[in-house]
Amino acid sequence: MATLCLWSCFSQAGEVSHDKKVSPSKEWSLPELVEALKENNPQLRSAAQTAKGIELGVLPAQAFDNPTLGITQDPLKNGPLNVNSSTGMVWGVSQNFPWPGKKRLAGEIVQAQAESTKEQVNQLKAQLLSQLKSTWLSWQQITSQIAIAQSQVQRLEQIKEITKIRYANNAAAFSDYVNAQVAQAQLQTDLLGLERQQKIAADQISMLVGSQDSLKIKMAMAAVGQPTATLDRLEALALEISPQVKSSQFNVDAARKYVELAELGKLPDFSVGVTARSSSPPWGFKSSESYGMNLGVTFPLYYGYKERNLLDQAKAYLSAAREADESLRQQVIFSVRSAFHQLTQSLDQVKLMEERVIKQAQVGYRLTLSNYSSGQVSYSDLLNAFNTLKSTEITREQVRALAIQGKVALDLAVGEIE
Repeated sequence: MATLCLWSCFSQAGEVSHDKKVSPSKEWSLPELVEALKENNPQLRSAAQTAKGIELGVLPAQAFDNPTLGITQDPLKNGPLNVNSSTGMVWGVSQNFPWPGKKRLAGEIVQAQAESTKEQVNQLKAQLLSQLKSTWLSWQQITSQIAIAQSQVQRLEQIKEITKIRYANNAAAFSDYVNAQVAQAQLQTDLLGLERQQKIAADQISMLVGSQDSLKIKMAMAAVGQPTATLDRLEALALEISPQVKSSQFNVDAARKYVELAELGKLPDFSVGVTARSSSPPWGFKSSESYGMNLGVTFPLYYGYKERNLLDQAKAYLSAAREADESLRQQVIFSVRSAFHQLTQSLDQVKLMEERVIKQAQVGYRLTLSNYSSGQVSYSDLLNAFNTLKSTEITREQVRALAIQGKVALDLAVGEIE
């Protein structure tokens, strides 16, 4: 199994900081940044509180309706607001009782919605972690490119010295020395651009972990190889553990229970009340002359219109939820396949670059430099060899980055981002 060393930190999962305060004075490793994001990212915390709020609605949805206390003053003399003229008072308490199963289903619907929202929070966390790792990788890649560019500047400095010596010996034109100076100045300009990109990436990382200060990022090395599981296994695993799929399944479950609740709409609800007539109006409760009880039934009188449409609406929602679930499953499988192929192909490209292309470019440059020193080749040949090695080194870092991006994308698609 092919393995390569890439800028990453997946092998340092044990280095975790549990400090809630993000300190800009220390160097931050990737695991520490991950923990800081989970604790401090405001978008993630907002989503978590939203999920908590929905879950807190489960018990209220299952609870009985509040009882109603009523007081009747009758009759009243000289107007309905002249309460003190009342010669009779009746007070009563009534309680509604929905058909058995309605409250339970209402609570289960809210519970399913809460579970769906929790999985959406997990998906958001996975997306933010994926964004963090991708940005962190960009910072590492840019930092690596800066180191490469600095070594290329040193090569050009060596070329300048050789051209200077050859010019002094009348073995080369002064334009060779000038061209080497121009190439070196261009590289130094590129370095300024890379340093600006490095700063932007660091600021993006700081934003993701909830810090207003630019953080110091720690360099790290890790080994990343070919996926240990087959594509079929990864697809099955994604359908099993992906937060997106779980959230969709809870949505289908909620829609199914909504249909069951709509089915119960054709059954009546009840209300029970007790009354007592006081002998000391308007506000006397000490003695009562008589008592009463009433039973109310709420019939679905318009079942042929209202309840039937509600049931059809619930079935339409269920059908839509099932279709959305099927579409999501297809998208998850496609994402897994795309990331898997990107990772494997990038690893093959890195292997080719490491074993053949970069070595050939290094040998070609060293031979051309030696031949130019002895006057066997022209300066243009040396410049071509230098540019070939330069582009090869940059391409190698870009392919390495693509391999890690493929690993991050594959983890996100499967649902194993942590």
